[in-house]
Amino acid sequence: MTKRGQPAKNQADILSRLEKCATQFDIFRLLREITEAYGFSYFFIASPSNEGSKTFADMMIITSAPASLVQRYEDGGLTKDCPLADALEGIGAPDEYRLDDPDLSTSPAHQTALSGFRNDYDLDCWFIVPVYHPDHGPAAVCFLGKRGGMDFTEKAGLALFGQVAHHRLRFVSAKPAKADSPLTERERECLIWTSAGKTSVEIARILDLSEHTVNHYLNNAARKLDAVNRTQAVAYAIRNGFID
Repeated sequence: MTKRGQPAKNQADILSRLEKCATQFDIFRLLREITEAYGFSYFFIASPSNEGSKTFADMMIITSAPASLVQRYEDGGLTKDCPLADALEGIGAPDEYRLDDPDLSTSPAHQTALSGFRNDYDLDCWFIVPVYHPDHGPAAVCFLGKRGGMDFTEKAGLALFGQVAHHRLRFVSAKPAKADSPLTERERECLIWTSAGKTSVEIARILDLSEHTVNHYLNNAARKLDAVNRTQAVAYAIRNGFID
């Protein structure tokens, strides 16, 4: 990869590495590397929740952002008038949003909350790549950080990597949940990692969540599946096609 803040020049090499990713963790590590090469701090891939929840955390499929950042965005009421909304409805093209140039059409309260969020996490740029998968519908690959404006080459390169990473992630992940699955995307994600032999501590490190949050998702999944523990929950979920 190139030094931080410079777009990657060898696209063919990066695309080849993405295509060779065999696990979600492989994709996580490579996306984090790409994120830093383009001068961003965090990435996340989001999709509408299976249960229609508007919770920001429930939209996350995979992210390098700390759980506190996700929760702060939610608590600040910033999901309303969020530029991510159109992408999750399959609308729009890859675009850069400047957090240091507030949208004056939003309320003063929203502008104040966004300013506080931006300052606390030292962010001023949000690049959103709308993506689509035939089995899963619309989603978005996003990059957040503090950096200058993006030029056309950077946008085109990062949009391409985002598209390929999302499709590869869906390929190596579980099959689409059945329509009658009671699990949210995040609960499925934690069960998938559990089925791969990962502990709560390891899952928390991979998904950049707290161990408490991972246990919360796993306990919710076990309760919904009427399982006595996570091992039984995994077995039930696999048997019923909720995860692969």
